[in-house]
Amino acid sequence: MSRSGLLRYVLQRLLLLIPLGLLVSIFVFLLSSIVPGGPVAAMIGDHPLNAVTIEALRHKYHLDQSIPHQYWIWLRQAIVHHDLGRSILTETPVTTTISSRIWLTLTLNVGGILFALVFGIPLGVLAAVRRGRALDRITVAFTIFAGNAPAFVVSLVALYFFGLKLGWFPLFGEGTADPADRIHHLALPVIVLGIAGMALIMRITRAAMIEQLDQDYIVFARARGLPASRVVLVHGFRNALIPILTAAGLLFIHVLTGSAFVEAVFGLPGLGSLLVSSVQNVDIPVIQGLVIVIAAWIILANTLIDIAYAVIDPRVGFEKAES
Repeated sequence: MSRSGLLRYVLQRLLLLIPLGLLVSIFVFLLSSIVPGGPVAAMIGDHPLNAVTIEALRHKYHLDQSIPHQYWIWLRQAIVHHDLGRSILTETPVTTTISSRIWLTLTLNVGGILFALVFGIPLGVLAAVRRGRALDRITVAFTIFAGNAPAFVVSLVALYFFGLKLGWFPLFGEGTADPADRIHHLALPVIVLGIAGMALIMRITRAAMIEQLDQDYIVFARARGLPASRVVLVHGFRNALIPILTAAGLLFIHVLTGSAFVEAVFGLPGLGSLLVSSVQNVDIPVIQGLVIVIAAWIILANTLIDIAYAVIDPRVGFEKAES
């Protein structure tokens, strides 16, 4: 694919974010309608209120308007004023509540993804190269165990052994503003969060590399006397990147869902713990804001993966652009 063709494909993928964003916003807005009694019932809870007060609340939050008009007001406030409403529980603006916690969750997620990729890809390649040997058997056993162990179980086990018994890591909290102390507190949660993703990357990398190493062009490259490292890394690994990228896209979602359990076990005030408390308290505006953030994270990750497909294998972008 030419540079202009690649730019056209990237532009198409970015423009596709507009209708996707609108669909997500409609879904998020309609979340309030599935609550028994509607948003007003969630606001008043068990407090007895008269009909006049309830009607005043309905008018304040535009609930006496039609659903399309309510959606338009909500969408305009979100886009123009960056206003997603206020928390029912704390009366704090939703954007303030989320922004105060999002960097901790992003740190955990990015750290977990990097941990999974940095360790998972090389170990998967080594397992494929040494197929059937001890390293390969250990790798397969690890992927089966780590890939199926629930995140909260791994968190509790890691916290017990490395935090309580050995004392290598703090038991809970995010630490102080000191970077060294912050890294010390977040290192174990990041490792725990990345272990399951690491197992996924190792499994996919091993399978993709085994498939490529059995191809005729690899046999021909070896017969020509090329160095083994060049055959594996330049020829085999490059052609195995597409399924590895697919696994990386799944990794974004896997780490994001696991962060809620990790944050709960390690007492970290991130978006995961905020989502749990918001659902328990039926805090609709906060739930809506969190769903928007999570959906944006997943959509952006998938878009970046699609663009990476086109960069690595131009045929992918060409076929999608033509379809």
